[in-house]
Amino acid sequence: MSVETIYKITLFPFINESIASLKAMTHLTGSSADAFMDQVDDFRFKGYAVCSEVTGCINGVIMMHHYPETAIAIGNSVCETMFNEKYNHTQMNDELSNALAEWGNTIVGRSTDLLSRHNLEFNFSSPYFVHNFDDMDKYLAGIKEIVTVPITVEGVGRYYFNLLVRDVNFQTGGAKREESTGIANPHSKPLPTNSKILLVDDSGMIRKALKRFLNNLGYNNIIEADDGSSAVAMVESEAPDFMFMDVVMGEMNGDEALKVIRANGHDVPVVMLSSVTDQALVKQCEESGVSGFIFKPIQANNGAEIIKSYLKIA
Repeated sequence: MSVETIYKITLFPFINESIASLKAMTHLTGSSADAFMDQVDDFRFKGYAVCSEVTGCINGVIMMHHYPETAIAIGNSVCETMFNEKYNHTQMNDELSNALAEWGNTIVGRSTDLLSRHNLEFNFSSPYFVHNFDDMDKYLAGIKEIVTVPITVEGVGRYYFNLLVRDVNFQTGGAKREESTGIANPHSKPLPTNSKILLVDDSGMIRKALKRFLNNLGYNNIIEADDGSSAVAMVESEAPDFMFMDVVMGEMNGDEALKVIRANGHDVPVVMLSSVTDQALVKQCEESGVSGFIFKPIQANNGAEIIKSYLKIA
């Protein structure tokens, strides 16, 4: 398969979404250059990367890698937009790593939905952050081709998309999925400000942002969990009055946790959050009884307003 075909079918949605998400989450402007084939034997770089394993039509790894100065600058900008505060980190740290991973999560979620509408069977792992590539052989095992696309960020530097291909097996069809839409909260009664709210997300950055939005709205009785299993346990032990829960998490996904919570007889209102804009997933959560579905990203300039619109009960 030619580099042009692989780029247009697989990487193009990621390139477009990365530039669109970059502008939405940082207000920075990016532009892509032409795709080219990298040499597998010579593939090395310094810096950081957000990666996602790919299986299905393509078996390999998608990497969005940055030189240190670019990663730090974009990470600072994501945090600034999320929290409406000035960030001047000069070294990579957990907060910046989480910010870059959240950006990557948004890109993977939205690109996956776009690819699925063309009936291409792709599966992508949750994005993970890689701090160094000293052991590059680990990532190059079985790799036959590498497609690279440089992205220039105005006033900042460059980052690169790499598609590391082990195998290609396209089986296309003509069916397309419907455009994805979220679910608005159908209720009208405001949630009392003394209510206990459970935040469930494997990203500490997202929990921090949600907590800040809620605090600004007068909600201060907030508890947190970082995966679906913990959420199920906390519903039993803490009896929250309301929940915001991410879909894609580590130990147990939010949609799975929601089914368990309902099976255990709890009718706590749950608003789901996700970067995955998949209409089938939205309908599945709706069938399990949700009070809303929000697509990420949520930012400082509109986050409190969005969250407020969902803080309603029957």
